[in-house]
Amino acid sequence: MLPTTAWADWDDRPGADWHPDSTPEHPCGGGAPPRGHFAREVAPASRARGLTLVVRQDGNRLCYVADEIAEAPVIRTRPGDQLVLTLRNEITDPAGIAAFVAVGQLDQPNPAVPERAGFTPVVPGARHTASGATNLHVHGFAVPPIVPQDEVMMTCADPASGPATCGRREVTYRYDIPANMPPGLYWYHPHVHGEAQAQMLMGLSGAIVVEGPDDAARRAAGIQDRIFVVRQSQDNDAASVQPAAAVPAAVPTSHKPHRPPYRPPTELAAKLGGRVDTQDELACGTGPIDEITLNGAPVLEGIPSDADLATVPMASGSRQLWRFVNAATDAFLNLALVDANGRALPIEVVARDGAPIADDAGQRRPLTTTEPQLVPPAGRIEFLVPAPVNGKAYLLSRAVDTGCSGDRVPERRLALVKTVPTAAPAASGAHPSVAEHGPAAAPDLFTGLLARPTDRVRVIAMAEYPRPGSDDQTDFYIAERRPGTSFRPFSMSAPPAIEVHANATEEWELENWTNELHAFHIHQLHFRVIEIDGKRVAEPQLLDVITVPAATIAGTGSAGTSHTGGVADVTKADPGRVVPGRVRIKLAFPASLAGDILFHCHLVDHEDNGMMGIVRVLPATATERPMRKAEASPGPFDGAPICRAQTP
Repeated sequence: MLPTTAWADWDDRPGADWHPDSTPEHPCGGGAPPRGHFAREVAPASRARGLTLVVRQDGNRLCYVADEIAEAPVIRTRPGDQLVLTLRNEITDPAGIAAFVAVGQLDQPNPAVPERAGFTPVVPGARHTASGATNLHVHGFAVPPIVPQDEVMMTCADPASGPATCGRREVTYRYDIPANMPPGLYWYHPHVHGEAQAQMLMGLSGAIVVEGPDDAARRAAGIQDRIFVVRQSQDNDAASVQPAAAVPAAVPTSHKPHRPPYRPPTELAAKLGGRVDTQDELACGTGPIDEITLNGAPVLEGIPSDADLATVPMASGSRQLWRFVNAATDAFLNLALVDANGRALPIEVVARDGAPIADDAGQRRPLTTTEPQLVPPAGRIEFLVPAPVNGKAYLLSRAVDTGCSGDRVPERRLALVKTVPTAAPAASGAHPSVAEHGPAAAPDLFTGLLARPTDRVRVIAMAEYPRPGSDDQTDFYIAERRPGTSFRPFSMSAPPAIEVHANATEEWELENWTNELHAFHIHQLHFRVIEIDGKRVAEPQLLDVITVPAATIAGTGSAGTSHTGGVADVTKADPGRVVPGRVRIKLAFPASLAGDILFHCHLVDHEDNGMMGIVRVLPATATERPMRKAEASPGPFDGAPICRAQTP
């Protein structure tokens, strides 16, 4: 339950001195936008040369500047369009990026993990030194990982001052959006390995809306579209909160996370052997509270006054479509709508991760619920909100237990929803199924995924090493469990971890052997979630990022140390009693997306520090496997942030 009053610091009164113009004195503008602000929207297809995004630096801030406005615009495009984005790097102080990262940098590898008979060997890694190079990833786009599209391993732009690793200051991307890519909410951010977290914390991210027929139907019906981007700020200290009397709590829901008391290894995992060591992992600790912003304005801890909340007005009797991007580097959201007394109100979820809520055949299945909606880092959710009958409601993010070594994510209020009386009709008389959900869904790139036969099943393990401790200076690992595997932090010079043939369909069982939640993401693809912790999912969702539960200890049903619960630290348990959190997904690899596809944890410090791998999709007509420059010449690229860019 939240304390009643949140005290506002000097930077918690945004808007008063805000100006978004980029000037020589203030490259990223001045101040923070007011609460309730929404970013401007642009349609690059209407411009002869597309849209140019200039990355500028102002001390410990980075920003995307478009048309000399220092605010990442919401980009609107459509299936079948070619989206042209030019990225220019004007970062002036790469050392400022390195100094910004909260976790201390290591110039040498961590101490080795002691080898133990019967356990998967662990190879420590070293930290990356910030270069100031940057690039662009269009998260969720089903476009090939090749130049000049969504290639993030070798494509980059050099800073105005600093190393010239990339060989150029400007990159033009040309994304050919497939006509059958699901329309919905996507986003863009940098993906330079080793400093993606720093650049995102300093401000680099923005939303993309791929519009479809349902957008046109809602627009014709007068249903307003709101875009919310949640980012994580550079200040991770908890805000000052004044203790106060208790306030009405939300009515509890019946939903509880599924925590089986014990589940033996799957048949495949048991055959693989090579147990995963948990006694040398990051132990339980007290992480910081993740501070977040909503559309650039700080979100206060505790229960702010209505005046300190983003206010979203709604006409009486109307509905709005709210689209949320969780662009935080590692903060989870758990969204819920409540009335002034804390009682849960229904929302209608129409899309997740850019894909409409639909069954495997493409039939729409919108979900009306009062349950909180967990949105991991990089996740997106789109839902319809009705104007509050009683005049106002609150959008909350419920507390999230991320595990005993995860960051603390408290409950907080994000916005005030306020009904505004109006004499005009709230919306047209269009039929609700057309006005709100759009016409019947057409088959898309991922339709029929569940019906396809599975060619192979893999077990993918996620782990953290090399030592117990509360300091998050650790190495992160993701690897397929198979004979001869060792855990190694991702290296730019490493060969692909997995190779598949184009048009293959696989099931991956994701195992989390750690004391904290992870957010698994794979580029280019969406997948169906078919099982969580041994429980089959009744209606598998189509996602591109999924929360993988923390490990448990057999007989306790507990996932690490809850920030409000008892101790169940897997680093102190008999390895035979540790049960990994498990998620099973089904995914296919279309020939149109052949190339090197990245998969990783989207807690971005985990990604930067090793929890990433490559699956190489071999072209259907390939006579020999393709080779990346870094793989062909491993020596010079070991530990490097990026490789010399290829020319589009």
